Amino acid sequence: MNKKTIVKTLVIGLLSILVISSITPSASSQVKQTSNMKTFFMPSWSDNFDSYQNGQFLDGGPDDGGWKGWDNDPAAGAYVTDVQSRSSPHSVEIAGPTDLVHEYAGYTSGKWTYTAWQYIPDDFVGDTYFILLSDYTDGAGQGNTWVVQLSFNSETGLVESQFSGETLNFITGQWVEIRCEIDLDGDWLEIYYNNLLLAEHPYSDTAQGGGGGPLIIDAVDLFANGASPVYYDDISLTGEAPPSADLDCEGSLSWTKVKTGSTVEGEFQVKNIGPEGTLLNWEIESYPTWGTWTFTPENGNDLPPGTPVTVQVSVVAPADKNKEFTGKVKIINSDNANDFCEIDVYLMTPRTNNLLQSLLQRFPNAFPILKYLLNL
Repeated sequence: MNKKTIVKTLVIGLLSILVISSITPSASSQVKQTSNMKTFFMPSWSDNFDSYQNGQFLDGGPDDGGWKGWDNDPAAGAYVTDVQSRSSPHSVEIAGPTDLVHEYAGYTSGKWTYTAWQYIPDDFVGDTYFILLSDYTDGAGQGNTWVVQLSFNSETGLVESQFSGETLNFITGQWVEIRCEIDLDGDWLEIYYNNLLLAEHPYSDTAQGGGGGPLIIDAVDLFANGASPVYYDDISLTGEAPPSADLDCEGSLSWTKVKTGSTVEGEFQVKNIGPEGTLLNWEIESYPTWGTWTFTPENGNDLPPGTPVTVQVSVVAPADKNKEFTGKVKIINSDNANDFCEIDVYLMTPRTNNLLQSLLQRFPNAFPILKYLLNL
């Protein structure tokens, strides 16, 4: 084999390697389906105040377990104490200016039990309150919605369910259970004190009795109203949310050698993989900013399990030549934005006609070798 043949062989081999590299997308640009990334709703909450330091003031700080003063006012916070406790060693003291709030999120359906154990000392003086709200916002004032308001009055010795007026004698010197049985789906509330039914009515009636309140468990408020100390321990919100829909997606979107300005098409599927009887509401939340995108359909309601929806996709390719475009299409559960899936997207417009020129631009370090070989 002569020198000229050797040179041609080397050049052809090098060009073959470069061509293969130039038309094969890198591994990072391959389309794949991502797994659902979800934050599952935890149906139960509780606090026995034993994880806090004795004497810790709960006023909305990062280590206060979500407890804060009404309207996020630190002065309305409360002290953790070991003076009394149902579960050793701590409880929380509600006294004087205390107006202690804990907010909740996600309790919008199902059946729930809110329990608080209360200790009223024998020498209690004043009028103290246990309150649940179906709508609470800092600073909203009378715009908040009270659904349970129990008054414990030392002068009468009665616990009263305001504003419907039912009463029972309250107990001092021992721990007593306050229990609210809440059926958000059936719009019903039962309030028990010391395992005795104190009051019952539609949950949406609100404490004011006006009706139309939201079917939500939004906050608890332990209000001292200037009274002497009363103690709470082992507070909990337990129950079970109804089964919910579960979003899943299948498919891929990948296009190569797409002429600029032309339209390409693809598809993927949206599924409800939740339990039987659930219905999924879904929508496309976002997609790449390059190109012009059309989705048919772009959302849907009441999708049962076992009946996937095929989403047809068309994209007008960008005007940029010799370029790779990547991104994601994000589909969400309309009722739970934490339940979503993403489909990776890849599109490549064609190379310029001068293949060698484009290869040398992409691989500038190879240019001296080719120049040397071609000049032999």
